[in-house]
Amino acid sequence: MENTFPPALVEKINSKKVAGVTAEFVKIGGIRMDEPKKYDVIIDRISQDIPFYRAYLKNAALQGRL
Repeated sequence: MENTFPPALVEKINSKKVAGVTAEFVKIGGIRMDEPKKYDVIIDRISQDIPFYRAYLKNAALQGRL
């Protein structure tokens, strides 16, 4: 797991208590590219180093998920 992303951002977003909005670290593993979306917004800080994440984000963008 990438651990340089500031947990304070996740805590700040969740502290706002906006209905229907929660922040969490993305959890993906072996996935199917046609599965339903889990996230409406992804803030990427690691795909430049991990090809799997880059492919996941490209697919999500192509499907209008981002």
